[in-house]
Amino acid sequence: MQHWFDTFLLGFDLKELGQSQSELNRIANQLSSITTQAEGNVSQFDSSLRDCKNELVETTYGASLSSVVSLLLSSTSSMQVAMEQMKQQINASKQEIASLHDRLVMATVEALTDPLTGLTNRKGLSMAIDEALFIAEQSQVYPCLLMLDIDHFKHINDNFGHLLGDKAIKMVADTLKNQIKGKDTAARYGGEEFAVLLPETELQNAWKVAENIRRIIENMKITRVNDKQEICRMTISIGIARYQPGGSISDFIEQADNALYQSKNTGRNRVTVFEA
Repeated sequence: MQHWFDTFLLGFDLKELGQSQSELNRIANQLSSITTQAEGNVSQFDSSLRDCKNELVETTYGASLSSVVSLLLSSTSSMQVAMEQMKQQINASKQEIASLHDRLVMATVEALTDPLTGLTNRKGLSMAIDEALFIAEQSQVYPCLLMLDIDHFKHINDNFGHLLGDKAIKMVADTLKNQIKGKDTAARYGGEEFAVLLPETELQNAWKVAENIRRIIENMKITRVNDKQEICRMTISIGIARYQPGGSISDFIEQADNALYQSKNTGRNRVTVFEA
């Protein structure tokens, strides 16, 4: 749990977190005040009832009985008004809490999302791996991890500019989004490097996923916006590792990364599986 908080809060907007905490404290104080007020109203109503009871015991006259009934009606009416006010205050507080919850959900998503591609970022990937390994300990079905890197990306940036480089990154990201399913997670790991977590996929099928991604990228054309003329093409290198029971998350990522660099060092535009 501590690791989760460390990973999450590391990139969280602390100003937003502090403001949310202040608002929660304000709402909690407001609800406490409402509760105290309600307790006072109930106590006052109880006191009125006791007074009426005592008066009923002590009197046998119609006039006095009429005054007791009037007091009871008045006290009941006051209590109804107080309860209606409390209901409105509680509903208002519920709406504030719901709004605050939505803001926190949005802030959480933003903290775990890469702004350029819309993919999960490195912190989000770490959390997804944590969850996948927790489930894997129960099912004994261990996840596979793909590490992907655009080949010769510096060449694209240097020769065609950063805008085209961003376009290339988005094209890869969109491909990953379209190729994953269910509980799979696609992430931008940093720069032109990506990762895909496959929690319930055997190694052979993970290779098929990777090879399909590689072929799609290989056949893509990067074109100009105005006339759709082809500017360049790109390829991607991929490394795959399957989690080894007893290992750490860093070991898992490093193994996939080592397989990726083996793909780079043996010609690029290929898929390599890590061998222990």
